[in-house]
Amino acid sequence: MRLLQASTALRARAALRPHSVVITDRFGTLSAAELLAQAQLHGHRGGRDPRGAGGPRWDLLPPDAPMRQVLVTALASHGALELRSSGSTGRARSQRRGPLSATQLSCLADLARRIGLRPGRRVASAAPGVHGHGLLVALGALALGAPLVDLSHLPAASKVALLHRTEVAVLTGVPVHLVDLMEADQELGANRPLRIPRIVSGSDQLQPTLQADLARHFQSRVHDVYGTTETGPLAVDGRPLRGVHLQERDGLLLARTPFTGGRTLTTDRGRIDPDGTIEVTGRADGTISSGGMLHDPAAVVRLLRSRPGITAVQLRVVPDERFGSRTIAEVTCADVPPAGGAPRPEELRALVRDRLGAAAVPREVRFSSRER
Repeated sequence: MRLLQASTALRARAALRPHSVVITDRFGTLSAAELLAQAQLHGHRGGRDPRGAGGPRWDLLPPDAPMRQVLVTALASHGALELRSSGSTGRARSQRRGPLSATQLSCLADLARRIGLRPGRRVASAAPGVHGHGLLVALGALALGAPLVDLSHLPAASKVALLHRTEVAVLTGVPVHLVDLMEADQELGANRPLRIPRIVSGSDQLQPTLQADLARHFQSRVHDVYGTTETGPLAVDGRPLRGVHLQERDGLLLARTPFTGGRTLTTDRGRIDPDGTIEVTGRADGTISSGGMLHDPAAVVRLLRSRPGITAVQLRVVPDERFGSRTIAEVTCADVPPAGGAPRPEELRALVRDRLGAAAVPREVRFSSRER
């Protein structure tokens, strides 16, 4: 059984409460009526999918697209979204997301119930909307009528300030987002630390020590959500979601879900305890993500090359204790520095963090033309 196209249902939901706030972000607030108007305008402009899917091209969104731009694109896409898979169940490829079935909706409803996502409860997302984690949160919040607070691509101090202004009930992000936010709040919060009832970690392994630290600092109930782009969400706090069937074979986790079309896919390395609890121990393909976020190294190179005085940039991948892997940027500068002086390493790293997110920031910036 197929239900309404996802974008059609979301537009109908937004139309029911046109004056309600859909998003709060660094630009201010966006109402449901304003979102619908922008989606209608965006759907009539250029950038349509040449394969006839209708609506604007999802893959043309920049890595630093704000969540409001992501939602406008989703609502203008007439239901079909092209996502890039993580590659954990095979070669990375496009994943087409169209109409939702009853079993898929049941699985997503179970996810929302377990993490405390409810109509009217404000939810903050530190995960970028162009990634599956952030997209699922944004679409789920809109579908439920939960106001969304977009923390993505903001400096840490701005995230803390926005959270204080909005008083969210749920905060979600990958572990590196959450630890950065906790450290910023410890530094800037003084005698007014943030209090967030629910924290949801996903897209990377959540270490027990970090889970305990987050719970203690924010006085929060911390949930660990596991899933992949190919299979959809799989488990919350180690317990499978409704409609999800998991089994262990030779140290690998195999999943059949409402999103796999009846197929059983290998997801990651892990085990299932006798009580049914799932524990993930690593990726099946042996690769290591950077803080759970898949960023585009070419985007980092383009961004750094756009700075005056920089003539070439190369990135090298190196192991990193905190993120799993990070990059070192080797930057070549022009012999004559631009007006205002040559760029400094900390300025370039801050630029990447603000535009592309924490996971894309090079661990180190080295200049090959002269000493810094």
